[in-house]
Amino acid sequence: MRSMRPNWSSVGLAFLPLFAFLLLWQAAYSYHWMPAWIIPSPANTTVAFWELLRTGNLVELIGTSARNALPPFLVAILAALVLGSIIGMVDLVRRILYPTLSALYPIPSMAWLTLIVLFVGFNQQAIWAVVFVSSFFKMIYSVIAGVRGVEQKWILAARNLGMRQHQVLLHVIIPGALPQCLTGVRMGFGSAWKSLIGAEMLVASFGGLGTFIWMAQWYFNFDKVLIGIIVIAAIGFFFEQVVFRSLEQYTLKRWGLLRDGASADR
Repeated sequence: MRSMRPNWSSVGLAFLPLFAFLLLWQAAYSYHWMPAWIIPSPANTTVAFWELLRTGNLVELIGTSARNALPPFLVAILAALVLGSIIGMVDLVRRILYPTLSALYPIPSMAWLTLIVLFVGFNQQAIWAVVFVSSFFKMIYSVIAGVRGVEQKWILAARNLGMRQHQVLLHVIIPGALPQCLTGVRMGFGSAWKSLIGAEMLVASFGGLGTFIWMAQWYFNFDKVLIGIIVIAAIGFFFEQVVFRSLEQYTLKRWGLLRDGASADR
């Protein structure tokens, strides 16, 4: 089995853009490319970050955003898997629902917020609805494509072996569609995370990091704006590169679709 130690050359290359950003940031502050009240120094921003961390305010903000994001995202995963599987397997259902999905998919999730607020008001349910819509449409297309992409000869072979329809679904179609489904979940989380921050900026009374950034810019606390942006990026990076990559590799190995030591990255 290939060693699980990190490839430090790859890690270093991945951090090159971050180092370049920090150098550019420091240069912009030191040479006064913009007023100091617009671009705070990295040192001052670091001090403000540790103060937020020390007081527990940052952890509370992250917890609020997590409570706003996770419930609708998990429901969206379940809904996309169930409905996407049905659409992918049943031709009649696909002909009925696919045109509607195609019409709704291009609509930005934030465009739904005005309509959602009319029905449920400015509350947490409005944020949940936006997160659900944004992630659901990203995921369901991947599920449909994954189910329809399963080799027909696998399904025919399973039926010739005497498998019932639910056995074919569990032992053939789901494993065969997994790569596309997991890709859809990763894409869905990215869409949900972006929509969450936007919704929190508008539904400020129930917001976390989005509300924090929105209020900080109104009070010209641009160090806090930068802190919020960096934390959002760090959380997104953690889920994308650690949580979902590990889940993807484990699941693909579990179903025998990835050899030990191989990578799920495409």
